[in-house]
Amino acid sequence: MTPARHPILVVDDEPEILFSLRGLLRREFELHTAASGAEALEVLRRHPVHAILSDQRMPQMTGVELLRQARGECPEAVRMIFTGYADIKSVVDAVNHGHIYRYLTKPWDPDDLVAVLHEACDLYERVAGRRRLLAEARAFLERCDGLLRAGGDEGLVQEAAALRTRLERALTPEPEA
Repeated sequence: MTPARHPILVVDDEPEILFSLRGLLRREFELHTAASGAEALEVLRRHPVHAILSDQRMPQMTGVELLRQARGECPEAVRMIFTGYADIKSVVDAVNHGHIYRYLTKPWDPDDLVAVLHEACDLYERVAGRRRLLAEARAFLERCDGLLRAGGDEGLVQEAAALRTRLERALTPEPEA
């Protein structure tokens, strides 16, 4: 079930940026903001979000570090970095360690930013829907397990076991990079 407005978290240590983004995004999304990585993690503990947009260069914790930690708090949230400094090392770190969906630059085009956030929320819905479907299939297989064993058809029992193994693999979260 898709919420009326997707909950998103925007993180930036510059108050003017947060103010500007609040004005741009508050009508389209259920908007949460944070001025630091630590504050963002606290928001994630209190509110589920579908997308996280974080500045890369912040004191105490970079955006990549935040997104890496955010995976533990809200693993299905789609993670994005935005910054005014596009050095290649931060891009590589973001992709390799933050498991990001997009790397955006400041200044942003308002229409493009809103479109990217909607795309990220659509991706969240697809991933969450896939996980729900797999969990339902797992539960169905568990209910059928007793019937298969009682029926004595060893071939079906083995097929069910193989399918259960594939489902468990698909439901297992990716390891941290």
